[in-house]
Amino acid sequence: MDSSTQDDAATAFVRELTHWRHQRAMSKKELAERTGFDPSYVSHIENGRHQPTEEFARRVELVLDSGNRIWQRYVAFAGTRGQGGRFTALGPTAVPPPTGSHLVIEDEQAALSLVDGGYECRFRRVLHSVGTEPITRHTVQIDIDRFPDDPARSTAFHGRHPLTIDEVDFRATIGDEQPEPMSWRVTRSRDAFLKIVLLLDGGGTPLPLYPGQRTVVDYSYRVPVWKFGDWLQRDIRLPTRNLVIRLDFPAEAGPTVWGSETSFTSETTAEVRPDRREREGRVAYEWVVPRPRLRAQYRVNWRYTDPPAALVDAPADVHPLAC
Repeated sequence: MDSSTQDDAATAFVRELTHWRHQRAMSKKELAERTGFDPSYVSHIENGRHQPTEEFARRVELVLDSGNRIWQRYVAFAGTRGQGGRFTALGPTAVPPPTGSHLVIEDEQAALSLVDGGYECRFRRVLHSVGTEPITRHTVQIDIDRFPDDPARSTAFHGRHPLTIDEVDFRATIGDEQPEPMSWRVTRSRDAFLKIVLLLDGGGTPLPLYPGQRTVVDYSYRVPVWKFGDWLQRDIRLPTRNLVIRLDFPAEAGPTVWGSETSFTSETTAEVRPDRREREGRVAYEWVVPRPRLRAQYRVNWRYTDPPAALVDAPADVHPLAC
């Protein structure tokens, strides 16, 4: 096959890649961060100085989610490359799944409400198995920090008031239309941290998530307001398509809310102001993050002009002036 045909196929791949990168409002540097390639490599690909590799095409398809259009362009390009008179044949135009058990969170809804002296936290995740092996468990965690700006004080405080699984009333279900209780177990416990493995089952019956399947997992817990701290953070450890964080407070507490996105790959932090709505004596905030960055942290903080009674009546060592 002549070089002009190969060049045309490479150009078509780059055109498709650039189109979807712009569609996702993603810079070359950000695409590089999310795919694990050097920014200069992505730039060389788009400028035609390097030819795309199969691994690069796999990763950008997963990140940009073009409905296999990018991968199809790569398959066409690979078919033009001859090696010793033989041509590459990749078979179907769907992206081959990664080997092993791999999970994508297609949607995560995280909600925190201040109710009756405690923070009620509820999380809903749509899980999609994209690997070659069934998935039988999913790990979640409860992480609190009463004084995040004073680590020594926080460590001492939580040593006196440790977080326990009994007090948080942890619950989990699997399924969408008719959710069933899930089995779970604590695999790690510290004074301010609980790591919990959810077993993908319903009513004690194993329900492995097989390749290509999706399911919905809901879990919830409750922590006293004086113990929790004034923040909620989501760490993106798995590829996630959409993240929504919602907060709900009594209006009389006078809450002020702000958020931040921290990317450790680019060492940047950006502050945001979640959307605010007030209704029937409650104030609600919502922060929608389409395609959050892998390994980034999305954090919301709040403070009260008139703290709730549960915080005012808390143990003495909670108050700012306490030693």
